[in-house]
Amino acid sequence: MPDKARILIIDDDADYRESARALLESAGYEVLEAASGREGLATARTQVPDLIIVDVMMESLSEGYSVVQALKFSREYRDLANVPILMVSSVEADPATLFGWIGDTSWITPDDYLIKPLDVAKFLERVRTLLPG
Repeated sequence: MPDKARILIIDDDADYRESARALLESAGYEVLEAASGREGLATARTQVPDLIIVDVMMESLSEGYSVVQALKFSREYRDLANVPILMVSSVEADPATLFGWIGDTSWITPDDYLIKPLDVAKFLERVRTLLPG
């Protein structure tokens, strides 16, 4: 039997992390948690996930985008560059809409984007779709 897919949740809301953990574990996934972008990046380096779920607003209003940028383009995290990222936020606009004025937003754009509160079925489907294999 193959190992469980490992999912890292990066979100400063402990209640959300707990709910998402319970949901994902009941679907058969191994779940790691981090309460900040910095903690999430450190966790990802030591316990490489198969998928990262990240919030936008944590210690700063755009911390989630900094996490995406670090994971996709920083040499320090180059081993994680292909790990899919699902951004989940109460912010209803995606990066291209929020930051379109900067031109190319690919360096901060996650692989997928969902709005809180989550539609559980849609959330689990996106997770399945983003996981490799």
